[in-house]
Amino acid sequence: MNEKCGELVLRCFQARTEAHIAHLGTNSFAQHKALNEFYDDIVDLADDYAEAAQGRYGLMKFAALRPKIGDATKPVTIPSELREWIDTNRKQCGEASELQNMIDEILHLCDATIYKLRFLS
Repeated sequence: MNEKCGELVLRCFQARTEAHIAHLGTNSFAQHKALNEFYDDIVDLADDYAEAAQGRYGLMKFAALRPKIGDATKPVTIPSELREWIDTNRKQCGEASELQNMIDEILHLCDATIYKLRFLS
């Protein structure tokens, strides 16, 4: 299985951690809630993707990489940077339609969170 599949999962997990840090450090109730929804949902989406990808292609090889995603002092960078990475690398994360649909769900969460952080906080 391609290393990009494992990297996608690792990036989602790291985005969850960064979002939780930003969630705890914000004075904005809207940011607090948007980040809470993001970190609650992103791990489940990444886990579902990992299980399906491994069911189709075999066990993932997780790179030693521990990517930094975004900046907790600028919360919108967390889903934005994850989205940017996915847009660039998604074709390498499994071409099967069900996996691409799962990636779309991750992108949907990123887009909705970006909207809430940009326009509602």
